[in-house]
Amino acid sequence: MEKLAPRHFFLVGIGGIGMQAIADVLLGMGHQVTGSNNTDFSGRERLERLGAKIFVGPHLADHIPLDISELIYTSAITRAGVAETANPEVARAIVLGVPVAKRSVFVGKLMADKIGITVSGTHGKTTTATLLTAILREGQLEPSAMIGAEVESIGGCGVFGAGKYMVVEACEYDRSFLDMPPTIAVITNIDSDHLDYYQNLSKIKEAFVQFIKLVPPNGLVVACGDDKNLRAILPEASAKVITYGFNNDNDLIATDVKGINTHTEFKVGDQIFGLPLPGRHLILNSLAAIAVARQVGVSDETIYRALSNFKGAARRFEILGTINGITLMDDYGHHPTEIRALLSAARDYFLGRKIWVVFQPHQYSRTRLLFNDFVDSLRAADEVIVAPIFAVGDTEADKQLVSSEQLALAINQIDSNKAVALPDFPDISAYLKTKLRRGDVVISLGAGKNSEWIHQFKNELTG
Repeated sequence: MEKLAPRHFFLVGIGGIGMQAIADVLLGMGHQVTGSNNTDFSGRERLERLGAKIFVGPHLADHIPLDISELIYTSAITRAGVAETANPEVARAIVLGVPVAKRSVFVGKLMADKIGITVSGTHGKTTTATLLTAILREGQLEPSAMIGAEVESIGGCGVFGAGKYMVVEACEYDRSFLDMPPTIAVITNIDSDHLDYYQNLSKIKEAFVQFIKLVPPNGLVVACGDDKNLRAILPEASAKVITYGFNNDNDLIATDVKGINTHTEFKVGDQIFGLPLPGRHLILNSLAAIAVARQVGVSDETIYRALSNFKGAARRFEILGTINGITLMDDYGHHPTEIRALLSAARDYFLGRKIWVVFQPHQYSRTRLLFNDFVDSLRAADEVIVAPIFAVGDTEADKQLVSSEQLALAINQIDSNKAVALPDFPDISAYLKTKLRRGDVVISLGAGKNSEWIHQFKNELTG
């Protein structure tokens, strides 16, 4: 798809992070973008400044311009068994004879004009894709990128670059990553998640086997060799495989790991690298990015500079500030493995300080299926406040089987008086204002409305 051939694209569900990334790239290519979203979203003003026209509210057939070249829709409109043609905008485009594509299929089409580097895995995709993009940009390779979060250094969720590489964060949910055939595939790990879709870990591994087989024999698979689920499927690859991790049987091994105040340092061979953030999980993400960068010719000196100046993506260990001695942080972690890694890093970063976690469970089905793991992972905090569960694609039966109150009770059965479930975010704010003391840390965790809450809470404390 050439930058010099302007076309008009309509994006249904443009407010989703993955759709915003497409909009960023299309606008960067010089195309016209119109889109719709049933609710307002934080990236709307950014996209409108870049030239997008956005309808907020019900999806309507009248939104579709007559000069539209192609319509792209988010997979969210097809969940719960609803066909995409039930959407009035999709239906109107079909009547007009306009090509219609699912988001992941369209991303695959964009990748076809570049050397595609997909970053997949259950955890760590966003940070790894952001690290790799930062390194390639530091190396003057001008990559395009589509990332699952807003990234300050690229001014959005996506960027169009004149170079030959495209970095794409590819999610395994509904097997959408199978629509994005890569030349280079990074896989960070394989864990039990999206069990409402996959049912069990074996099905997830089967999907990743299919993904690995998409990489051509002259391509590359970069995989975390410390992850036993991932290592088990690597023999299925026909491409060259590079493994990374802390274990000695990997191709790229992190050694001499040191935490120096808020800085992390490690070696790969004789080369020292550093990050301005804590956490062994971030070292693993960095190793994946280093492996790819070296393969495409980026020097260790350039990699070192990029890692040393790394600022991260939005909602990934994002420190919002300190007000009256109370530090506020926002993180997307919504799976027990992510929560464990985040709280371990936070313990190192906020050494000796009391850590409060405000956790909003994401999906009733996920909360129920991973209930004991959530209990275990959240116990690493000093105090836990459980917000109402954020429903996404849940059935009424799902909602009857688990609750935030049950989660808090289960935590307290092991560590008494550590957790409380509160009915809404205003109640959480009021509760915290009576409990917080100078030096405390409040971490907002989850993929729901908790991020909006902590920004509002920060304003309340500032006022």
